[in-house]
Amino acid sequence: MDTLNKEQRDILLDYYFKCADQQESDIAKDLLDSHQGAMEFYKRLSHSLSPLEHLDHEAHASCPDHLVEQTLEKLYAHHAEISDAATNNSGLEKLLQAESEKPVVSKPNPKVTKRPSFWRSFAEAAAVAAGVFILASLFIPITRQMKTQANKTTCQANLSKVSRGITQYSNEHDNYLPAVPVSSGSPWWKIGSTGQENQSNTRHLWLLVKDDYLQMKDFQCPGRQTDKSLNLYLSPQQIAELSDFPSRDHIAYSFQLIYDSNKAVMSKRKVPLMADVNPLFEGRLTTSPDQSGSEFDPITLNRKLRQANSPSHRGKGQNILFNDGTVEFTSQRVFGADDDIFTVRDLDIYRGTEKPSSETDVFLVP
Repeated sequence: MDTLNKEQRDILLDYYFKCADQQESDIAKDLLDSHQGAMEFYKRLSHSLSPLEHLDHEAHASCPDHLVEQTLEKLYAHHAEISDAATNNSGLEKLLQAESEKPVVSKPNPKVTKRPSFWRSFAEAAAVAAGVFILASLFIPITRQMKTQANKTTCQANLSKVSRGITQYSNEHDNYLPAVPVSSGSPWWKIGSTGQENQSNTRHLWLLVKDDYLQMKDFQCPGRQTDKSLNLYLSPQQIAELSDFPSRDHIAYSFQLIYDSNKAVMSKRKVPLMADVNPLFEGRLTTSPDQSGSEFDPITLNRKLRQANSPSHRGKGQNILFNDGTVEFTSQRVFGADDDIFTVRDLDIYRGTEKPSSETDVFLVP
């Protein structure tokens, strides 16, 4: 079925529970009229939660035994299968234990053995438990898939925005890509270096931030996992003082290697210009070379590296921005006859100073 994004799913949930405003209600109705994924989602939601509808009515104040028993049985049976956030039932256990220990008040009808107030509390607890269980079982199987798709979509949107920034820069600079003077054979991997020499390929893209075509956050792919807290909102003065991205973590994409002899002219043929980070070097480069003093450890290609996709999207593929502005998600690395975008043609060992073998050899680094 057609995939829903998080915003669409939330709108449908609000609409189902009758807490959506007029605009959201209109959006939900349009989705249900035209979006197959929305229709399937709403149908599954309605079917799953329909057993709880009777709890809203005073006429059914007593919670049916079978609903309580089946709900608790499922909760306990699936405790180990559902995430802690969805199945932490310690609070429910305490509530039920407290209720069960309360004295039973006698009623005129000897057949009544439990207080209506107890059943009301029990019904409310069971409704919450059932809701947690049902929603968890409904969403957990698709959450990972939907998150992965959402990351792909957001990444594509970022690359499209970068494309517009590059196009605007190119239009204002005689059809040249953003570029700083870099000599052939210079290190292209020293991201975050504060030296005067242009020793990283990311300094080209930093011009787009420095000249206010784009912001640092536009170079973040949500699919790229990092446990570091990044400051992506520097002041104009801080940005002006930097000649490169602060660190490798501040840019999640690899850019076509540019140096003085290839002139950084926008190609007339369709070629990959940027992509999710190159898998050959991810995790192998220091993020702050000036502080570590480390050098580039030579990397020798093997079968695994030749076939690896960018790690940004769980190794399933990479979003690629082409110089015509299009963005495609693909597991393909080779374009044209034999141009692998993540390697230099016919080169097996990398030391961080490589250059493309020809004008038609696209090499995305770092």
